Amino acid sequence: MDPSPSNAGLSDQELADWLENKHSNKTTVVYVHATHLFRVYEDAGRPVEMIKGDLGSNSIKVLRKVAKSNRLKRIELTYSELESSTLSNQTWEPLKAESTHLTALKKNRDELLGGGRGKKISTKTTEVVWHEAGGRCMYQGCGGDLGVTSLTTKTARTAYLAHIIASNPDGPRGGSSSHELSDSPENIMLMCDEHHRLIDRIDVENHSTERLKVMRNEHATRVNALLEGLKYPRTQAITLLADVAHVSTNIAKSHLNDCILGRQLGPLGDIKDVIRRSQRDDRGRLNFWENLLHEHENDIREFISLTSNRPSQSSTPPPDVLAIFPLHLVPILILAGRVIGEARNVEVFQYARDTRVWHWPLTDNTCTKPNFGLTYKIDDYHNEETILSFELTANLDTKALPIDLALAVKEKRINWIRLTSTLPNHGCINSQERLDAFCKLARKAMAKIQDSWRSKKVHIFGISPASTLFKFGQILQAGHHTAYRIYDRPDGVTLFIPAIEITGNEVSAVQKDSQPPLTINLR
Repeated sequence: MDPSPSNAGLSDQELADWLENKHSNKTTVVYVHATHLFRVYEDAGRPVEMIKGDLGSNSIKVLRKVAKSNRLKRIELTYSELESSTLSNQTWEPLKAESTHLTALKKNRDELLGGGRGKKISTKTTEVVWHEAGGRCMYQGCGGDLGVTSLTTKTARTAYLAHIIASNPDGPRGGSSSHELSDSPENIMLMCDEHHRLIDRIDVENHSTERLKVMRNEHATRVNALLEGLKYPRTQAITLLADVAHVSTNIAKSHLNDCILGRQLGPLGDIKDVIRRSQRDDRGRLNFWENLLHEHENDIREFISLTSNRPSQSSTPPPDVLAIFPLHLVPILILAGRVIGEARNVEVFQYARDTRVWHWPLTDNTCTKPNFGLTYKIDDYHNEETILSFELTANLDTKALPIDLALAVKEKRINWIRLTSTLPNHGCINSQERLDAFCKLARKAMAKIQDSWRSKKVHIFGISPASTLFKFGQILQAGHHTAYRIYDRPDGVTLFIPAIEITGNEVSAVQKDSQPPLTINLR
């Protein structure tokens, strides 16, 4: 059977089969060559289609058989003439071909295709090409895995470093720049044996320099994109810690890194401890919050700079994600969330008091479905001030409200929105779903306060997990001039006291005396 050639040409074995067929039929065969180009056709006494093929070890053996039977002829043409010809030409004058001619042809062809006179490919170039190829064949659509074989000079290898512009000027796509580009990574492609033979031995004409460069660039770009996908986002760990109720708070760096990795984030080497407070918890002291802002004024300003979304003067790129580990006084948690806002990509971690870890439970928990709700205590929504309370850890003790607010509630002179849970407890935020559910309700409450009621002052009480208070702080919009007064309760005996007040772009302590309070710009 006479195998029909494809447009791309025949492999070494396919060409051998074609020649064997002609030899069996006692047909005279003519081969035509020009530098590295090689064609064959049957001598039919008229123009016939010439067949491209790879002159390899199998086909050369059959050609020798045809030559021995005196039915092999040869023609040598110029490169341009053979490259532009698809049919044989009756003006060509074939000469008798013998085994010695085949030996010389094979030797010359192998030298042209084997590297030529250019510089040898260096180890450094080899490593660059291998890296950019990702160990895969760079021929378009192939992607064959070549990582199981080494790049050696053994004839049985299956991974090849193929030149786009041949290192020999007379080689495939060779020219004046051949020697200069012989060791250039951009001029070399990693290829499997099949496609290496295709572009250099079988179908040179259909694999121009431009086409191969496009293949190489597209492959390298895709490999780089896929490898970049292995990287976790660069994540800066930030702790907001205080020794609350005289209980020391410390976290192992390794635990924080494990928690960050658990969310498929890449922790940076350092951990930023911001507004760290290890002093004695004496919140009942007069002007405590004024003194706290004085003590941590520089810390707050550094925190603002650290988390700013503005371009940094540093040569180090900013982190992709901020990982926040909050366990601090209620007003500081809300203030910290307000400082960062929602322009940055932030991941918030919740401390589990019972297990003393910062990651969500690894097993399914029936409490992951949130059971939160909003209640509106006052029906008259025409008041200028509003109480907003978060009661997920415990219910707010109404008897502990400041006297002025308690009286306003009694006389229905103030609105009150309560975000509550049917089963208040310290572990109520035990999944990302529950934290997201809290945020959804908090936004709904803020929309009512800001857009519907247009309250001029909001009194905030937080009896809720640290992560929820920080997330609420993020929701507060910079530049909005509603005043948010945040309350703190030093212990279970005293009343709530006003701690700090956040306006559009400032935070200040709520003073009891006549002295002007310290104000810190949050921009």
